[in-house]
Amino acid sequence: MRVRVHATIANFGPGFDVFGVGIGEPYDELTFREADEWGIRVKGHDVPMDERNVAVVAAKALAGMLGEDVALRMKLKKGIRPKSGLGSSGASSLAGALAMARVLGVEDEGLILRAAMEGEKAASGSVHGDNVVPAYYGDFTVIESSEPLRVWRLPVDFEVVAVLPSVEIPTSEARRVLPPKIPRGDAVRNLALASSLVLALRENDLPAVGRLLDDRIALPYRKSLMPWYETVRKAALEAGAYGFSVSGSGPAVFALGEDVAQIGKAIAEAFNGIGIEADVYVTKAGRGALWF
Repeated sequence: MRVRVHATIANFGPGFDVFGVGIGEPYDELTFREADEWGIRVKGHDVPMDERNVAVVAAKALAGMLGEDVALRMKLKKGIRPKSGLGSSGASSLAGALAMARVLGVEDEGLILRAAMEGEKAASGSVHGDNVVPAYYGDFTVIESSEPLRVWRLPVDFEVVAVLPSVEIPTSEARRVLPPKIPRGDAVRNLALASSLVLALRENDLPAVGRLLDDRIALPYRKSLMPWYETVRKAALEAGAYGFSVSGSGPAVFALGEDVAQIGKAIAEAFNGIGIEADVYVTKAGRGALWF
């Protein structure tokens, strides 16, 4: 059996640790079968090939929640680069949880997602669902609470370009630079942006969505880890982007617009102009996990 889990854009502008959306590319694929002992092989990007792999962690977590003693043999085609800001650990974690769910006949979405979040915890040190939740559903998702898990979903279907530069920003470092408190004015502005963005998405008003892809909670502080940000953002807007922002904690960025292929080319050229290579993914928002 085989499951494909796509990349995600967490935060999606002003929705720090709350908003997320599934996109079509890149993606991880996991082939698996029940076995006498645990094992995993990996092709693609470099991740652990032992029980530290988050796909194994999540699969074990689900089995443990149900009191089952089951082992899986897995083959992971790792298409999402780690430390990319595109939900790499979330995709593999969800793939592992879904694999165990299929073997055990589990259909409880809450259990599956909680097991996947255990994989995320192993990768980043904290339980969070802003990648695994949109990776599962594919929709634009709003996490109301993590415990208990409550999620709001809004189906979306629009073109987006994600550009991944050849630099890394560990999630732990991206969180370290955040202050313990933010100014009241920034909090109020983010509340306005986030509320308006949800309504704009519901109306499929992409120019408005693009205009609302700002953030006053995390981005002002994370720019210190991305000295190229303003240069690349300017190139995207000059190429016709409705809006531009960072995916997750970076370094991947994304943009919306009428011609996302041309916008992606402009972003990549801006990176190249400062000596940074970049991969461009012209894709669609609204892609969830798929079985084969």
